[in-house]
Amino acid sequence: MIEILNQVFEIEQKSERENFNNFKRNIRRIYHELDELGYYLKNPLGERYTEERTDVNASLENDIHSEMKITKVLKPIIYKREEDGVFIVQKGIVIVT
Repeated sequence: MIEILNQVFEIEQKSERENFNNFKRNIRRIYHELDELGYYLKNPLGERYTEERTDVNASLENDIHSEMKITKVLKPIIYKREEDGVFIVQKGIVIVT
């Protein structure tokens, strides 16, 4: 299931880069169905990064400083809702500058 979620995320990213707006509705529908199964993704693009973050694995392009931001997302954060809570099933893989 995680690989399917990663592929949907990648398709969404490529369609946005190439301006293929025809797929937005289909991608939203897929996300809805995945949500019904208890899965959802988070794209942390643009979020502030600190060394204390545990939901992503980061590659730093510069030295550590206080204004670091996530500038590229290679893989999203994937969560799974279950009866006893919400769990991370995949940490995001990101580039930070």
